[in-house]
Amino acid sequence: MPRLTRRFQLLAILIALLPSPAARADLLDDAKSAYESGKYDEAVKILRVAAVQGNVKAQYQLGILYEHGRGVSQDYKQAFEWYQKSAAQGNASAENNLGYLYYTGQGVAQDYPQAFLWYSKSVEQEGNDSWDESIAWSNLGNMYFWGRGVSKNYQKAWDCYTKASTKGNPFAQNNLGYLYEHGLGVARDNAQAMIWYRKAAEKGYPFAESNLAVMYETGRGVMRNYDEALKWYREAALRGNPFAQYKLGHIYERGIGASRDVVEAYKWYLLAAMHEDKPSQESLKRLQSVVTGAQIAEAKKRADSIPPPSHE
Repeated sequence: MPRLTRRFQLLAILIALLPSPAARADLLDDAKSAYESGKYDEAVKILRVAAVQGNVKAQYQLGILYEHGRGVSQDYKQAFEWYQKSAAQGNASAENNLGYLYYTGQGVAQDYPQAFLWYSKSVEQEGNDSWDESIAWSNLGNMYFWGRGVSKNYQKAWDCYTKASTKGNPFAQNNLGYLYEHGLGVARDNAQAMIWYRKAAEKGYPFAESNLAVMYETGRGVMRNYDEALKWYREAALRGNPFAQYKLGHIYERGIGASRDVVEAYKWYLLAAMHEDKPSQESLKRLQSVVTGAQIAEAKKRADSIPPPSHE
């Protein structure tokens, strides 16, 4: 299903309101150096000087640091206030992040109409802020898809996702594939769904990898191919996608498209169950009556050997 998206643009652009060109360059270098070396508190001090002076980009970056607790204690209220100052000056990135805080209710009371308003303002600022406006287009599409802050409208969701997808946004590409697969806001077209799922999957987006695997497993929009299904389920599972982990468990338990392997099945069910996936929890209970203690121990060993997914 379509999901909310963010992008954390950390210190991409720093301070503009400084005493002189030389000092401006030195402070920029110092701030970048401080941040990149993990000295977030120093970066905060540098940014605060410019933010208090009214620098729009410094205000936005300071909001980022407060939101994620870099150099300061995590404080969503402070993040909201700095995003608000930057957004009031037309900063598209801050407008998008302000919309996100309204959407999630972090630092401010949850307010879907306000989230919709700020996402809309953000996409209106295309090209003025040297940022990836596809993020806001994708978020705006989600508002139309779910009918939050605005009447549900799949056609408008499709339009927003298309704008974001053509700019290479993997979240929107996956969501666009979903609309094509289910015929929401557009004629059902599994071939188009395959195209957009693949674009997002090739960027490493686990939900798209899982969706692509389903298409190969069921033969929708493409010839049925269990090898490809197994490949993409595995990619998504290694990125921590619980549905893909469950599907791998099912494949290995039943021997569908792969050799039957109850240890491997138990491993994937175990990993998915850690995400509170109910079908996997039920499958574990079922398998416990047919596997040995040694097999369970081996499955746990295999599960422990899989590194946690990166969220960078």
